[in-house]
Amino acid sequence: MKFLYFTAILLGITVFGTTGYALIEGWSLNEAFYMTIISITTVGYQEVHPLSSNGRLFTAVLLLLGVGAVFYVMAGIAEIMIEGRVRQILGRRKRVREIHKLKGHHIVCGYGRIGFVICREFRRENRPYAVIENNPDKAAELIDDGIPVVVGDATSDATLIEAGVERAVGLISSMPSDAENVFVALSAKRLNSDLFVVARAVRDSAIPKLQAAGANRVISPYTMGGLRMAESVLRPKLANFFDTIAGYTSKDWDFEETVISDTSSWGDQNLRCSNIGQETGVYILASKRDGEMTFNPGADHIIQIGDTLYAMGRPEQIASLREYLQSGPESAQKE
Repeated sequence: MKFLYFTAILLGITVFGTTGYALIEGWSLNEAFYMTIISITTVGYQEVHPLSSNGRLFTAVLLLLGVGAVFYVMAGIAEIMIEGRVRQILGRRKRVREIHKLKGHHIVCGYGRIGFVICREFRRENRPYAVIENNPDKAAELIDDGIPVVVGDATSDATLIEAGVERAVGLISSMPSDAENVFVALSAKRLNSDLFVVARAVRDSAIPKLQAAGANRVISPYTMGGLRMAESVLRPKLANFFDTIAGYTSKDWDFEETVISDTSSWGDQNLRCSNIGQETGVYILASKRDGEMTFNPGADHIIQIGDTLYAMGRPEQIASLREYLQSGPESAQKE
């Protein structure tokens, strides 16, 4: 908006000078325009034609107005540039402070089409995360949306550290090339050995390399997409069912994966006594212990420390499950 204002000032002075010389001296528009430009820019070239007394008086007025306007515009442009730079520096410091506050967050490397979907799901689940993006234009969009972002190369240790990799619990590398994803996984694991790393594989041949680099999970979007498309044709009703419960076509159902930690008081209780299903309304789909899955566990199934429970329910039921498991058996019995 300011640039339009400054342009209007310069254009107005130019039109004023050109018209004045044309009327006072009887010059052509080209000559009047040329004289106006060399006057307001103080270039000091020779006059087009000798000036009359009225022409000299008009030139003096034009110099006062024109030179003042030029300096005013130059000062305004300089102010905009300095102000923009200061705002950029302050904005970067603010983003750094926000990221430094993050703990137990996830880092998304690459904000392409896959990264966009990942971030959307993190927002839906209200999970803290930060993005590393090398494209300044995409990074600017994230900044405008209030998303913590580090502008830089995700394969660089300094960039990963700036994103808080040492305090993060997970990292998703969705870079466009397998080589970049290998470097990201390798660097991230070296900086934080406990980090859970999920990497994208562009080619299936890169899967063992990504696993060797330290990726806990490797996802091939093209393979998964092809399988889903094939399932949609071969088993359309089953595919629709999975789409529904996975939330692709409906947000009525949600899943939860919860680990019974060593600080939990739910250990050594069976599902019947826990009243998890009755109190929260969720379905316990499976239980995982020492790498072995128990599907559709019965009422006598014992919950132990370190078990992972997989539940399905509506969003409000999942929220109730989280609250119920945090409260402990004693609080639940009092209720």
